Amino acid sequence: CGSNFAHRIMLQKQSSHHLVTYGIYSILRHPAYFGWFYWSIGTQLLLCNPICFFAYLYASWNFFADRIPFEERTLLSFYPHEYPKYA
Repeated sequence: CGSNFAHRIMLQKQSSHHLVTYGIYSILRHPAYFGWFYWSIGTQLLLCNPICFFAYLYASWNFFADRIPFEERTLLSFYPHEYPKYA
């Protein structure tokens, strides 16, 4: 993973943190989540596995439905002026 991504959501802003709004982040706010979501369900679709496709779809959707809003609130608290303009 790059320097701007961690598997655990940071709860405290470090002095080295900055909001990245260029590159892939200018198109997608959560490129790793986007990729992982479609990879997880896409593999099951390619394997023609309908049961796992729907299981992965359900699990992935619920995971990101919890994680993304929490991360959005955290980023808003880290960058109260910059993040609303970016989002």
